[in-house]
Amino acid sequence: MAEINIDNIRITANSCKVDFKQARRLAEQAILGTVRAPRLIAWRDSHKGKRQTLIQDEASVGLQLTWDTKVRVDINDNEYSFIFTGTK
Repeated sequence: MAEINIDNIRITANSCKVDFKQARRLAEQAILGTVRAPRLIAWRDSHKGKRQTLIQDEASVGLQLTWDTKVRVDINDNEYSFIFTGTK
């Protein structure tokens, strides 16, 4: 079984109330320069109690073999979380 390493980035945005759209934008900005060809593969919105895994079929799972890195971005102590994958 392959070991999965995930880099973690934590962002605190205390100066304003952050909604999902703003949180996603912050997460995307945070991974710039860290991940090439980023692809959002999962997210969670704790305020609304929603989460989504965007990779659900076997063909997509097979793509995981080509990804060099995975990055998790947590906004405001896990109010919002985003997992991206891509190449280094």
